[in-house]
Amino acid sequence: MTYEREHKAPTRKPFPLAPTAIAVVAIIAAAVWYLQKDSGSPPPPANAQAPVTTQPAAPVFPKAVEEAPDIPQAEETYDMEEEPAESLPPLANSDEFARNVLAPLSAEEEFALWLQTENLLQKAVAFIDGLSKGNLLKKVIPVQPPKGKFNVIREEDRIWLDETNYERYDGLTALFTGISPETLGQVFHTLRPLLESAYGDLGYPADKFDNSLIAAIDQILAAPEIDSAIALKSESVAYQFADPALESLPAIQKQMLRMGPENTARIKAHLRQVRQVLLAESTTKNMEEDLQAD
Repeated sequence: MTYEREHKAPTRKPFPLAPTAIAVVAIIAAAVWYLQKDSGSPPPPANAQAPVTTQPAAPVFPKAVEEAPDIPQAEETYDMEEEPAESLPPLANSDEFARNVLAPLSAEEEFALWLQTENLLQKAVAFIDGLSKGNLLKKVIPVQPPKGKFNVIREEDRIWLDETNYERYDGLTALFTGISPETLGQVFHTLRPLLESAYGDLGYPADKFDNSLIAAIDQILAAPEIDSAIALKSESVAYQFADPALESLPAIQKQMLRMGPENTARIKAHLRQVRQVLLAESTTKNMEEDLQAD
């Protein structure tokens, strides 16, 4: 069944850009698991086709994982008045510890549902590894799809992505933009040894997980932002982007297009801040280097 609306011409209004934040590690994985449940592809009517329209050129893709920059190790600080930090559990028994670390990040139901999955960090790491290559691993955890119906605009022999679909992702965007980059950086460094262990179990060098994480972020940052109407075409029982350049994008970048330019811009704006926080050298280390230079 196809959902249609009557319009004379598909038009878009400019969206304001707002400062935001997005989750790292758990948040990215939870987001993509949530997004993949909405294919944006209800069964279209037979013989419905849209001509290929002119769209912006395909974006420059991010560097390969092995070329992504390293995330510096967090410098340990000691406060004699504080209790010693809890030691990390073995990876195989890390679910409860990880939930305790991650649960304060958000009280949203979708996030809480994701936290209940077993082998939490192992699945997050496997998903981020796929995401670093632009892939979406499906059927990992049961998460509810965005509410509402997927709508298209039909105009004679053309099909357009209806911009009313974008608001279905507003709540998701709000979830991911409600956590400060600094907090996310702290969570990453708390869980880093466990995440690296899980990455090593996939057959990779354990100390390269940080490169995979940055590459995953870069995949999202490379997603195009299109403010004009996007043409679709029907293919079997699914809709596809009519422009081959858009249809050939990595899966995560196509999903970002389905979220709409406002949500995409908000997510990307603070992903850049998260990336900056993760890659920042510690103030102490920089001061030491300055002293040595003198």
